[in-house]
Amino acid sequence: MLPRYLELELSRHVLRNIARFRLRALTLRVETGCWQIHNRFCDKCDLHDIQDEKHVLFLCPCLEMCYLRGRFEEQFADCTGRTYIGDTGAFYFDNIGAEDVKLFFLKQTYKLFLFLSETMDTFCLAGSVQQAQQSTHLAEGLNPL
Repeated sequence: MLPRYLELELSRHVLRNIARFRLRALTLRVETGCWQIHNRFCDKCDLHDIQDEKHVLFLCPCLEMCYLRGRFEEQFADCTGRTYIGDTGAFYFDNIGAEDVKLFFLKQTYKLFLFLSETMDTFCLAGSVQQAQQSTHLAEGLNPL
């Protein structure tokens, strides 16, 4: 059985970002800290939290992610503990439980996949030109030679 995101009409860019997210082929600091010399704390906020998937999707209070969550607010309808930034509609979570994270990912909606892709663009591709320009020949079934 194919993963749900492969059954939806999503762009190649979104499909690639979702596949990277699922495979943990990310450039989040929790991953890059294993092979680069830097701490694993989020470089977009001042929380001094490890920049992992849970942090970037729910907890990071950087404005870019807060506004992104606000654009996809319906995806977070079941989650509690939001902190809103003024009257902008932008928000982050003070804390989120494992059950909320599980329910969030079980949705597998078109908009959820778009949110994940845009999150990947915000955190993983922005500072990594090499990753953004990486060949996709093998993923597209093309011969790289």
